[in-house]
Amino acid sequence: MSDIEEIKILAELETKGELLRQYKNQFRQMCSKNKLIKSSTVLELYDKIEEIQREYEHLDNKLTLMEYNLI
Repeated sequence: MSDIEEIKILAELETKGELLRQYKNQFRQMCSKNKLIKSSTVLELYDKIEEIQREYEHLDNKLTLMEYNLI
């Protein structure tokens, strides 16, 4: 794999990581306000977190495979 692909994956990984941190912070803020929250809202946000986390793990695995191929 080329350096360009590695750079693209690293950039995408950083983007997914940032999105994941934002969703997790938003989730924590919603839960810490001690007010009623619709369960559909919580489930929707949780689904987004899971989706981004899967994408992040996929990219991380792809990057790891690229590193093993270089060794």
